[in-house]
Amino acid sequence: MTREPVTYFSRLDADECWALLADAEVGRIAWLGPDGINIVPVNYRTREGVIVFHTAPGTMLATLLDATDVSFQVDEIDKESAIGWTVLARGATAPADAAAKSISWVEGDRTVGIAIEVSVLAGRVVSGTKSEEHRNE
Repeated sequence: MTREPVTYFSRLDADECWALLADAEVGRIAWLGPDGINIVPVNYRTREGVIVFHTAPGTMLATLLDATDVSFQVDEIDKESAIGWTVLARGATAPADAAAKSISWVEGDRTVGIAIEVSVLAGRVVSGTKSEEHRNE
């Protein structure tokens, strides 16, 4: 008898979401700008319920110093097992506290600190199964 693979889609509580955010280094920030929806990967850190990243002056990301509604997503999905997690934060941007630190994989002048003050946080653990087509690739 062949057993069907178990799949699931389970919610994470806020503490689990913050732990996953604290452990990751790259997320995607999304917002509606004058030219449409923008989604940009950033290096970041978390600090006391806030997500912080730095960018260079004059960049598209630097416009987020002005209060802007944003979404921020981090996820990790294992390609082989089709198991992973995703965390989505929503909130508004503001200038980061001068003491707030972040990381950057990009060289250059990253002196503009931006904080996302999180108002909504949701996460899921996901498990799927690969179709036969995906298994053969």
